[in-house]
Order: sequence, then structure tokens, then C-alpha cells
Amino acid sequence: MTYDVVVLIEREMSEGDARRVAALHARQDEPVDYHLLVSTHPTEGLAGPMALLGSSFADVAGLSTAAATRTTTAMALADPDTDLASVIEHSSRRLRGLNDCRVNVSITHGEVLLALKTLVTTTKSQEVVVVAWPETAARFLCSDWTHRARRELKVPRVRVLEHAD
Repeated sequence: MTYDVVVLIEREMSEGDARRVAALHARQDEPVDYHLLVSTHPTEGLAGPMALLGSSFADVAGLSTAAATRTTTAMALADPDTDLASVIEHSSRRLRGLNDCRVNVSITHGEVLLALKTLVTTTKSQEVVVVAWPETAARFLCSDWTHRARRELKVPRVRVLEHAD
């Protein structure tokens, strides 16, 4: 038996991101299988996970276009719109290297909620972890977003982690 976790990202996971995700499951009695869902968003800057419940990035995060642009250009990690292979390789290697777990990768190019629901259902995942950028994580944590996502995805636990450098 395994403990399955879907990890939703829209940019490459840093070493800090991977450490924090792995630390959440360090005391699991059964082996952990991670299902990394990489969200690409070809038309709207940072609209991936923020559009989970049908809202635009601006609706969920409350950021202006200028702030979103500033955040995007400040990223030093690989962007799936321009270097999807690096995002997959580096993120999965970092996560796998911390606790010798299995990491399966899926990619979605649009309907994040549908892809997330499908992945949770097919993998019978017990948990969803969203790695979000600081401005977005703060907004998620101040709202009922995690409660709504938990209800929508039918999983006992949804966690939002702020991206770490």
C-alpha cells in the first residue's frame, strides 16, 4: 500500500520546495508516491493553479497585471512555457532524491481543475499539495480556498506551500 500525493506546480521546484514537500510525509509508515502535475499556461502569465476553481489569477490572488509581470520576470527557475523538460527533470529529481520515492509526472496545458481531479481519482491520492508563489500563497491561506479545493477534489487534505528559494 502507498500514500499517494499530487503535487501541483507551475514553475520548477527549488531544493527548498522539494525539502518542504518531502518533510510533510517524512513520518509516513507506508511508501509515498508523488504525482507531479506541471501546469503550463500558454496564454495568461500565471494562471495555472490559480485558476483551479474557475477563477482567473487576478480573481484568486488579487494581483494586478504589473505585479504578475514583475513576479514572472523575477523567476530564476525554469518556466514550463519555455523549458518544460528542465522543469520536469529538475523538479522530479529533487523530490525523488530526498526520500527515494517514486515520482510520476503529468502535464496539463489548460484545464487545471479537470487535470487535477482526474489525477487525484486515477491515482487514488489522499492529499494535494500546491506549491504557490508567495503572493498567491498568502491569499490562498487567508481565504477558504483550501476548504473549497478539498471539497471539490474530494481529498482529506489540501496544503498550500509558499515557494522557497
